[in-house]
Amino acid sequence: MKRWLLALALCGCSTLPEYAAPKGGVVDAGKLDSSDVIGYRELTRADFRGTQAPTEFAAVAHRVGAATCGQVRTTPDTTFLLNWRQESPTSQRRHWVEVKKLGFMALMDRRCSWWNDQLAARAPGYVLQHEQIHFALYELGARKLNASVESIKRDMTAQGKTQEEVQAHAQRALNEALTHATEDLLDRNRDFDEDTSLGYRPDRQRDWLKKVVEELTKTQAFASPRYVSPQG
Repeated sequence: MKRWLLALALCGCSTLPEYAAPKGGVVDAGKLDSSDVIGYRELTRADFRGTQAPTEFAAVAHRVGAATCGQVRTTPDTTFLLNWRQESPTSQRRHWVEVKKLGFMALMDRRCSWWNDQLAARAPGYVLQHEQIHFALYELGARKLNASVESIKRDMTAQGKTQEEVQAHAQRALNEALTHATEDLLDRNRDFDEDTSLGYRPDRQRDWLKKVVEELTKTQAFASPRYVSPQG
């Protein structure tokens, strides 16, 4: 059983009313576009390939310098096994989930991510740095989940009378972990936007960049694996 579990779309903008705040949530794999995604790295202007602002920010597109669409997903090798055993021919079967492999990774969706040429032209370096920090916050969110994998696996493991029962338990436990991760990611991205997007604040943004670089260095052991496109 495999499932992409979390997708977030955030934007860095010059003002931050509630309707332009970072947004995201837990979604199914089939709802994510994986045709042009990249793993965490230094961004360039060319990585913003969207032809229009993401739907969530269409109403305020004229006030948004750029929008970075990010995803935090389970890794491609994530594997869950559904097992059962029966003590005797007449006894009831017992079912359980075995989490063979569980990991998380952060990606940027380049087809969704959008650059406002008119607005970003005023300070393109500042806007690009802003979006880089958003991407770093996605990556740090994935690393926090990777650091908690053993705890999440324990929460997912339970015995039950049916395969459906234990599978539902495992999915609920995983979704709960991801819901908490979503809330943390949105809160931190909102804090970043509120601290830097209400005007031109390069000093504050540099402070954030220094902070996330330090955190990335300290959490390297939990970094997202290198992403390889299924299309080669």
